[in-house]
Amino acid sequence: MASAASQSEPGPALERLRYRLQLLHRQDGEPSSRVVAQRTGKAISHMTVRSVLRCESPPGWGPLELVVEALDGDLEEFRVLWVAVRDETSPLALPKPVAWEEEAEEPARTVDLSIPDLDAVEEDLQDQAAKRSRREAETRKELLLALEARADLADRLIQLHEQLGHERGRNEELRRRVTDLEDELGKYSERIERLQDELREVREERLVLLEKLNSLHTRRAELYFTWAREEERQRRAAESGRAIVLRERDLEVQDLRERLDAAEGLLQSVVASKTQDEQGDEDEERDTLEEDAPRTEWNPWRRSRRTR
Repeated sequence: MASAASQSEPGPALERLRYRLQLLHRQDGEPSSRVVAQRTGKAISHMTVRSVLRCESPPGWGPLELVVEALDGDLEEFRVLWVAVRDETSPLALPKPVAWEEEAEEPARTVDLSIPDLDAVEEDLQDQAAKRSRREAETRKELLLALEARADLADRLIQLHEQLGHERGRNEELRRRVTDLEDELGKYSERIERLQDELREVREERLVLLEKLNSLHTRRAELYFTWAREEERQRRAAESGRAIVLRERDLEVQDLRERLDAAEGLLQSVVASKTQDEQGDEDEERDTLEEDAPRTEWNPWRRSRRTR
């Protein structure tokens, strides 16, 4: 049972992908499908490699990625070509404008958060990003398993087709088995598409979370820078005020020293003047006593004092 995509005429995107893939295969020396399968570590079979190289229908990204890596091709170039093929065969519907506006306004809400709020939101976003990463790894693993299972089923289907041509007597049995395998192959194809869509959604959610984390880190840096600038301004203001206080204190000390020096000089002059007055009074009193004493009386002590 062939799918609708394989029955329709290939578009220009698929033809471009086929041309680039075959050109890459030729530039690598056109190795056989078994050699390419061995280069992938036998992650896919040689039949799957042959189907990818023929590119008669849109291949899955998993087998295409493995084949391109085995041929040393540019993954980003073939990713763009594969996305163009997917958009050509299965275009996506645009979301509602309201969802775009909500997603655009959501990162701006972190501007009003404080540092504790930023820590809490950052921890929550990191947990969500870790969960998305684990889910992405699990989805990728399931996708590879599904791709491998589908490749095995395709190999078995091809073998049954060949066996069907050789064994005419078992046509009905083989046709039934072929039908069952084709149905199972279709289910795996649907599952692979679902897993690829889920993987794409998880990857987009992780990118959104990383953008939110970057905005939180930017806000944190702005807050720390503002805090450091305010601390520096307060420190400079405190140092300036301290210098002014010290300058005023030095002026007051100098003024007090000048006053003390003036008071000390004044006190010394007063003491000297008082000492001279007292000395003058003593001399005057002594002279008066000497004049009043009788001259005939000889006083050796007085004479000695006069001699002095």
